[in-house]
Amino acid sequence: MKIQDLIELVKLLRNKCPWDKNQTLESIKNNVIEESYELVEAIEQDDTAGIKEEIGDFLFLSFFLARIFQEEKNVDLDELVASTIAKYRKKHPHVFKKDELKDQEEVLKFWQQSKQDMFVGISKTLPALLAAKIIQERASKVGFDWASHEGPLEKVVEEIKELSASIGSEKMLEEFGDLLFACVNLARHLKIDPEDALRYANKKFVNRFRKLKTELESRGKKLEDVTLQEMDRIWDEVKHQDEK
Repeated sequence: MKIQDLIELVKLLRNKCPWDKNQTLESIKNNVIEESYELVEAIEQDDTAGIKEEIGDFLFLSFFLARIFQEEKNVDLDELVASTIAKYRKKHPHVFKKDELKDQEEVLKFWQQSKQDMFVGISKTLPALLAAKIIQERASKVGFDWASHEGPLEKVVEEIKELSASIGSEKMLEEFGDLLFACVNLARHLKIDPEDALRYANKKFVNRFRKLKTELESRGKKLEDVTLQEMDRIWDEVKHQDEK
């Protein structure tokens, strides 16, 4: 089987399957997001079979989108491929023109300096934590950054104080956003991916809450039958067990 076979499969399904025939760029856009997250999850779980399957789904979806784009906008697929190749050749002069870019940092710096506006291309549909990280990374490439993690840490403390002072006012949303942005900056300096950190925190909370529920049931109680204080006590017990 070759890539051409996948292209032919997409063409066949587009012509013969009622569901595939009815899809548009607009109707399929959420599938792109869904498949992206499924691939990310498989990578995080180090699931080789899952990664293989999800990359396959991603390849299919890419060609499916290209086919719809070709039909809706009358764009030739070969033209799309040619423009993509030209774009990435231009982005890699150290490969195709033998320009000297000695490491990953220099490559990233070249990419940012080649943009008239360093923030162009950051999708508005990205998760906000990821977008904040990319924005900060791009600003850092031109020297707008703290020298160490101490600056971002002090900024987080400052933003907490400003948020506390804003509670109940119209500035509360803005100040909370500033706090999140500062936390992302701190994470970046600590070499922590904020999305990974928050996903881990979400998973940890869900697991502990399930244990809390199980512990209550073992005592013949339900969540709705106990006070917050009792739940807090059991939560602390579960947390202590997890940290052993």
